[in-house]
Amino acid sequence: MRKSRVLLAGVAVAAAGVATSAFTASNTMPADSVLGYGEVQVTGATVTSVAYNRDSGDSSILTDIVFTTSTTITTETGTLTLKMGSTPVEVATCVLAGTAGSQTFTCATTASLDSFDTVGLTVAS
Repeated sequence: MRKSRVLLAGVAVAAAGVATSAFTASNTMPADSVLGYGEVQVTGATVTSVAYNRDSGDSSILTDIVFTTSTTITTETGTLTLKMGSTPVEVATCVLAGTAGSQTFTCATTASLDSFDTVGLTVAS
């Protein structure tokens, strides 16, 4: 009887793990991804690099932020959130490109560098 309870508990834990999805298991960002501001947060993927591309006419404004991920992403979507403190400044949908293992989310923006202190990327199916 004791063995069946342990086995049943193990099955329940395994089922809960499968139901919660692997995309919430990793929040990894490169240490050098901060552009002189606060922090970078990502959920749902392992990001290996972040590129902040500036406007050629006004370097204080971004044209896009590109997140490179080592996570294999097929049907997921990416959403960029820029915040100043806890207040959202901009939310934008990102475009997925590349092949599995080295994919990018390019998130168009026109934010000025001093308008945000936190960059967030949410990856969800």
